[in-house]
Amino acid sequence: MWRQKVGISLNGKYDCPIEEVIGLIKETGFEAVSPDCKSAEGLSELPRIISAAGECGLSVQSLHAPTAKTADLWSCDAQLGAEALNDYLAIADNCAQYGIPIMVVHAWRGMEYRFDPKTLYYENFDKLVSFAGRHGVRIAFENTEGEEYLLALMAHFKDCRTVGYCWDSGHEMCYNHSRDLLAELGDRLIMTHLNDNLGISRFDGRIAGTDDLHLLPYDGIADWDAVVARLKKAAPVDILNLEVKNVSRRGRHDNDAYGRMPLARYFAEAYRRACKIAYGYAR
Repeated sequence: MWRQKVGISLNGKYDCPIEEVIGLIKETGFEAVSPDCKSAEGLSELPRIISAAGECGLSVQSLHAPTAKTADLWSCDAQLGAEALNDYLAIADNCAQYGIPIMVVHAWRGMEYRFDPKTLYYENFDKLVSFAGRHGVRIAFENTEGEEYLLALMAHFKDCRTVGYCWDSGHEMCYNHSRDLLAELGDRLIMTHLNDNLGISRFDGRIAGTDDLHLLPYDGIADWDAVVARLKKAAPVDILNLEVKNVSRRGRHDNDAYGRMPLARYFAEAYRRACKIAYGYAR
């Protein structure tokens, strides 16, 4: 008999209080949740999430940092960098305060960019990683657009035990042109964002945020047998986490069917897909 814990990120659109959402997640069978903080101000809901998860016996696996100021962390402009860093330090501090072991951080934000390794500025990341590490929090850098920045950070922190990798299976297909970053960084895997999509939609191959659908696994074009095989070659994770959404991107309708489902049914379907992945992973 297999036993592999599965979790789910809290980043959907829910029509009931977060306490009820977490209760449904627990009833469905998930063992962990991972809140997504859209902004530093969004931390106000975190105590309710922590309390509700604790009451029903769910682990809080990670906290996702805001992404709006991600690119500013790379800036050598003192004011821009300091403002971004303060927001990220607030997230790390809340991870420490509530015992959340992993903070997920995007390495870059922006579809249009020019990567120049000669001009990279790591000081703000150094301060964030140092602060988090002193407080028992690991930073998981995630693959998004701009994977060059991710690889630069992972190389910069190659000897840092408190820095790891968050693999987003959907981002790989729609942002990274299916580059196998899991093979490159799998030995440092500490967090998963498992989801599906339909790949890059533009004929010229340019990436667009609207392709990042976060469909339930098996509803897109990912080969999940191959995904599981690749995951088994990477560092083991205690909890396989889904990051899926029940609302469509603006101008698209790919997730509309999820939004029409009762929330309990949606979570049950997500759990069924998670179990299918977990079964293959644990064999």
